[in-house]
Amino acid sequence: MIMHNFLETDYARMRIADSILFFEYKPTQIRGIELARRIVSDRIQFQNGRAYPVLCDASKLLDADTIARNFFAYEGTLLTKAISFLVQPIHNKARAEFFVQSNTHLVPTGIFTNEEQALDFLKSYI
Repeated sequence: MIMHNFLETDYARMRIADSILFFEYKPTQIRGIELARRIVSDRIQFQNGRAYPVLCDASKLLDADTIARNFFAYEGTLLTKAISFLVQPIHNKARAEFFVQSNTHLVPTGIFTNEEQALDFLKSYI
């Protein structure tokens, strides 16, 4: 199968570089299980059956409801070795910290405001 290095959907941009999957949310609100399933399905398809450490840039994500967050915390970790959430605004950092603390994650997870630190966390999972 042909592996593509970049995918853009209505909700995110994805690329693979240096054995890390970079996943960047576009400004959006994720409401309900159907949209959450679609986002995860697009990512899994893009990965073509290969697991990666994931740098998830959630700085533009407007919101995700409880149903979507719970789905992401479990089914959303398929084919991920570790996840670094990259957040910028203080409200996104607080939201990410709440998400990590209130959901049992199946893979190592970190929250960062600095991309270099987020990548350093992921390097041991390549």
